Amino acid sequence: MEIKFKKVHTVKDLVISAAIVLAGAGLFFVNAGLGIIVAACGIISLLIFKTGYKREGEDLLLEYKAMDVDHSCRQSLKDFLDGKDVTPEIKAQENGGIVRLEVYFNRTSGVAYAQLFDFSSYTYEKATEIVELRSPRAEKLINKL
Repeated sequence: MEIKFKKVHTVKDLVISAAIVLAGAGLFFVNAGLGIIVAACGIISLLIFKTGYKREGEDLLLEYKAMDVDHSCRQSLKDFLDGKDVTPEIKAQENGGIVRLEVYFNRTSGVAYAQLFDFSSYTYEKATEIVELRSPRAEKLINKL
């Protein structure tokens, strides 16, 4: 079964959009045209500004982090995602090839979904499928991010 994620609003997104709309409403009494423009920007940001993710069919709010790590870390990450009892290494790219690690996670629930990509021919190619991790394995990876 393929794991899919959809973008959703977080509380922070809603607060920022509401603050912009309220600033526009307050500004309307000072300068009507500018107030309408600022309020419209708040409404538009409410429609398109989504920073959270949810797995389809679940209600758990996830954060997303993608990072390019040094190729020397590839084997430890692959072994970790394959279920072996190793500590994943995550180092910033220094020289040579890179590997991309994409992680959707929720720190409080101890849940993470991770996928590893190899960079080849100017594109990222899947090295692993999306792997679901639960505590304590998920916490090992989340703490390294």
